[in-house]
Amino acid sequence: MAKFKVVITDREFETIEPEKAVLEKIGAEVFAYQCKNEDEIIEIAKDCDGLIMQYANLTRKVIESLEKCKVISKYAIGLDRIDLKAATEKGICVGHVADYCVDEVSTHTVAMILALNRKLLIHDKNIKAGIWDYKLGKKIYNLKGQTIGLVGFGKIAKLVLEKVKPYGMNILVYDPFVPANVVSEMGGKLVDFEELITTSDIVSIHVPLLESTRYMFNKEVFKKMKNSAILINMGRGPVIKETDLIWALENKEIAAAGLDVTDPEPIQPDNPMLKMDNVIITPHAAYYSEESQLALQTLTAENVAQVLTGYYPRYLANKEVKEIVKLKELSE
Repeated sequence: MAKFKVVITDREFETIEPEKAVLEKIGAEVFAYQCKNEDEIIEIAKDCDGLIMQYANLTRKVIESLEKCKVISKYAIGLDRIDLKAATEKGICVGHVADYCVDEVSTHTVAMILALNRKLLIHDKNIKAGIWDYKLGKKIYNLKGQTIGLVGFGKIAKLVLEKVKPYGMNILVYDPFVPANVVSEMGGKLVDFEELITTSDIVSIHVPLLESTRYMFNKEVFKKMKNSAILINMGRGPVIKETDLIWALENKEIAAAGLDVTDPEPIQPDNPMLKMDNVIITPHAAYYSEESQLALQTLTAENVAQVLTGYYPRYLANKEVKEIVKLKELSE
């Protein structure tokens, strides 16, 4: 008989063998579903010892229904969709995966910048329609000497900075939690949000979804950006007010957008951006490589295994829970 019951509420992956390889070693049985709404999750997870999720919404109602759950682990860096306060009050450790896929996402960011700057989609579409005319891609500007503004300066944004430096770009950073010398030592300049949005030719978003960042980019911000500006979002969809972004693109308040995240996901089939040549949208795929996906699944499961065997998870999101739940540190 299994010692532990671990429920996976939902996932995009073709197999859960990496999770099973980790969890079966501690005597856990893994039950995998594709459930995202409250009632379904409550039904499948109420008696679990550990819970793994990807896009399911773990509301206070769901969390309070968990009768003996000790750990929730999310297939992600970001922690939106989990009521952290409710989990902490319930004495549940919340784990995520804080340092995977940073190379993949930073590369995806640069790929978006290059594709939009060089009008690759427009040229490709025209060639396939039998039109051979470089002038249809005008206007294109040399990246050298342009200014890129990084909104948020975590691990991914730092790698973006390193990867665009060889193009000879000026690099601005807005992040109220980062000292100026950290940015300057890497070759950038720390500025306030107003200076970044008004002076950047490319604005690249790398912030988590918090109440302070929800709709951070809206009509008033777009009005202040350069009409020639490119906007990249590798953070979370609701950081941008999408109706305002559509307005900005339609009214040429900004020139182009590259989005790996939308609001909602998947993007609605009637969204006007799907017909815009100056917009590139990818399906929340920036994280993906064969290597990063294996790491994500393995590390997410390891968070669960660590808690169920008496340790705080390596990637503990709600550190306040240590005041309620006494476990060992992994270094012990």
